[in-house]
Amino acid sequence: MDPVKLCRILIPLLLLSLMFACGKRADAALEDESSVYSEHLRDEIPPDELKRESQASQQGELLPLEKYNYTWTDGAGIPDIVIIVDDFGNSGGALLSDFAKLPSEVAFAILPDLPFTRQSGELAAQYGHEVLIHVPMQPVSTSEKPGKNYIRTDADPDEISSLIADFSAQLPMAVAANNHMGSAVTADRNAMASVLRALHAQGLFFVDSATSTQSVGPALARNLGYPALKRDIFLDVPDNSAATLAGKISSLEKFKGRREPIVIITHCHNRAKLEALQSFITQIQSMGLHLTTLSAAGKIAA
Repeated sequence: MDPVKLCRILIPLLLLSLMFACGKRADAALEDESSVYSEHLRDEIPPDELKRESQASQQGELLPLEKYNYTWTDGAGIPDIVIIVDDFGNSGGALLSDFAKLPSEVAFAILPDLPFTRQSGELAAQYGHEVLIHVPMQPVSTSEKPGKNYIRTDADPDEISSLIADFSAQLPMAVAANNHMGSAVTADRNAMASVLRALHAQGLFFVDSATSTQSVGPALARNLGYPALKRDIFLDVPDNSAATLAGKISSLEKFKGRREPIVIITHCHNRAKLEALQSFITQIQSMGLHLTTLSAAGKIAA
């Protein structure tokens, strides 16, 4: 065959195959961000908590959630549940849309300065979800930066105020903020005082992701007269297995009699996390527990 004719046939075929391969990789990236976040998630969890949760997850059988034997069956006295899903902003597509179909009480914590920051906020609001600014803050570990722009322990009050104002402008529907990483900042009294004042100026209250056992956030907020909440449980630590979820459900019993709602954080990195959250919600509701909104919880904490 004439080489010119052969090239005319082969080049379009090659281009089509490359487009197909790139499309498949793009779809996979939208559906699974685990590789992007696996390291930073470890930076978000106090080491003692990670060790304790890992040991607990190794115990128990692999059963559907409704088949486990729980340490409690009567939900009376267990407070309402606040669920926050962290780390939106990196991708859109079907996974984001499906997270938006969760019960409206589930709150979206969205990172600023990312390609899908604004879209994530707008979609969350469209489906009735409350939004938090997932504020990047300096961690103790220096292995990974928390974001393009983030709050540092040595930042002055004006710099912190400017960053918070910029983040708020990107997510004007936000009602609160929680820390992304931030184990160094949340343990720094001066930095946190500036953060809390800046959030208050924007009409936002603080939810401590509890990435450090040394955090001064909630106590300092109360001293300043601001409402604040603190994360009680990471749902997807160390994994999304049914055994892990069942253990978290059994642990809810220890909150019986508490006035403030239980604050649970999970992440949006992949469809497995979405399906685990859906199963968790279905199970706790079948056991008589109720979801509540972030704003309602904030009023109780005020």
